[in-house]
Amino acid sequence: MPLGLLDPQIPPPPTSSASSLRSRSLKQLGGTLATRAAGAVTTAAVAAGLRALEQASGLRFDPAPAYLFFVELSGIIVGLFTECDGLSMDRDTEKVVEGGVNDTVRILPGRVTQSTITLKRGLSISRALWDWFQQGRYDFDVRRINFSIIQGAPGHNLAFAIARTAGVGADNPWMTAVGKGFGTVKHWDVEDAFPIKWTMGSLSASSTSVVIETLEIAHHGLTLSYEVGTPMSLVAGAADLIKF
Repeated sequence: MPLGLLDPQIPPPPTSSASSLRSRSLKQLGGTLATRAAGAVTTAAVAAGLRALEQASGLRFDPAPAYLFFVELSGIIVGLFTECDGLSMDRDTEKVVEGGVNDTVRILPGRVTQSTITLKRGLSISRALWDWFQQGRYDFDVRRINFSIIQGAPGHNLAFAIARTAGVGADNPWMTAVGKGFGTVKHWDVEDAFPIKWTMGSLSASSTSVVIETLEIAHHGLTLSYEVGTPMSLVAGAADLIKF
């Protein structure tokens, strides 16, 4: 029964004809297709521009490989890590059921939490990770540090590209080193970190692999550095070239 028949003061709900609904759907579909087409053209243009820049500068902008990274632990001398896991952040959400709104549930943003970071390396004579974990064992006075995780990629070093184009520094040992193409792609800063778990890998007389030392680290902040001093930066590349 239409709502207007229950109370003459309440007008009946508006109705839409099949032709108007069809016209509205076609307009929405046309707008969606136009947006997708514009996005595809923009993506193609950006890709073509990057390829042209690669050919002109000698730089590469391929996705960064997972193996090319290193960790800077402030004040703790350690060897190179073979694995780094746990670079992630989660945002809690709260669902709010709003009265009168029956077709959706409102989702509000909440607190941001960080995952623990796991570092692995081959076991060596160094006691650095062990001693770091042992500190605060009896009085809970753990050592908190800030450290960095730097992701690199081959062919991203602007200084070498400039030097190669200009034909200078070919006999410089530094240019030979950076000529391998390492450049910083991302630089994460981990704040107020301390170890919560230390593990040594399994020992087996039949194994031919190395023993892995694992350290799990809790922290209170993960930020992406905007510092200028990275090889991907124009300023840093020019400064490094002048310095050497």
